[in-house]
Amino acid sequence: MADTAPALDGDPGERGSLIVHDRVAEQITAKAALDTAGVRPHASGLAKLAGRGTPKTHVSIAAGRVRAKVDIAVPWNYPLSAVAADVRANVTFALSHLAGLQVDGVDVAIAAVTTHDASTRKRVQ
Repeated sequence: MADTAPALDGDPGERGSLIVHDRVAEQITAKAALDTAGVRPHASGLAKLAGRGTPKTHVSIAAGRVRAKVDIAVPWNYPLSAVAADVRANVTFALSHLAGLQVDGVDVAIAAVTTHDASTRKRVQ
C-alpha cells in the first residue's frame, strides 16, 4: 500500500484558498478608520439607542476586488480633507494587507463634525 500524502514543497498559497466575507471586510474597514487620527466614534439621538453610529461601513467584494464606503465623525478642529485622505490610506492598507484583497476604491464621507474632541474631555474635575 503506497503512501499518497500530498507534497508540501510547493507554494503554500497554492494549497488552499482564502474567502473573506463582506462583514469581515466591513469590520476591518471600521477598525482601520477608527485607528486614524481625527476619527471618533459618534452616535446621537435614536442612533445611539439603536447602536448605530459612526464609523458606518459598506463593503462589496467580487473576485478578490473590494470597494468600500465609510462614514466617519471628525472633531471640529481637525482638517477634514486630511483626515479623509488618511482614512482612505489606512483602509486601503488594512484591506490589502490583512485580507489580501485588491482595493478598487475607498469612498469616505464625513457624516458628522463633533463639537469636541472626546480624547481631551476631562472625566473628573
